[in-house]
Amino acid sequence: FFNDEVDLVVKVMADLCSVVIGGFRKDRFELKVAPRSYSVSRYPYEVGAAGRLRGYFRTMKKEDALLAEPQIVSLAKGLLSKEKYAEAEKLSKTLMGSSQDRDAARTTLASIVVPPPKRPIYYCQYEMQFLPYWSRDILRDLGDFVDMLVKAAVYERTNGADVFDRTLAQTIDQFEQHLPSHMQLVNWFRKYNQLLYSPKSASERVRYPDQHRFTVRETVLIIFVTMHLADKITAISRMAALVRQDKPMRLDR
Repeated sequence: FFNDEVDLVVKVMADLCSVVIGGFRKDRFELKVAPRSYSVSRYPYEVGAAGRLRGYFRTMKKEDALLAEPQIVSLAKGLLSKEKYAEAEKLSKTLMGSSQDRDAARTTLASIVVPPPKRPIYYCQYEMQFLPYWSRDILRDLGDFVDMLVKAAVYERTNGADVFDRTLAQTIDQFEQHLPSHMQLVNWFRKYNQLLYSPKSASERVRYPDQHRFTVRETVLIIFVTMHLADKITAISRMAALVRQDKPMRLDR
């Protein structure tokens, strides 16, 4: 089911095609775009700006597909309704089923992670076609999505463009400072960041020594959690809502 050599060839060829045919995702092989001189009338999107994702590129081992870190399960149960959580768990299992089942599950997930914004949500939808074999780029795109919304909310309060050069962890600290009445949301963001990204210091504990492989179940739960967090922050921040709709950010009230 998981043939490393075949999977790697398919993944690389698909990525090459995405670059050549219309340049669909030219940033495939670069985590940083060209140096920018931006006007923050539009969100200055940069791939991987949220932080360094934990671990390596390979998704998982087949026998681990339906395992999940307790912290991820706890966050999902704390955020999602019982119905949404049950749907996420069901989709995880469906992704490990027949070819037809996997196609159906991928279609459902693509209907949950819906643009706008074009970047990184279109990118995330593109990566979903490689489930259940690969997940890391999906999670990077989802992390970038949350990152851009949190930064937009902070920028709305501070008018300081330096927020766009910070990691998600640093931005969450600013979010707490300027939106202290939303501590529950701050706590959720912190847990989310800790689950996806490497700690600030190498001396801090990393969930897995040497590498981290996100399982199918973890990936699906994080998809649901991400979209729920996006709904939460756009409900309290006008500028985050504008960014989510791919509209220019304006500070005028």
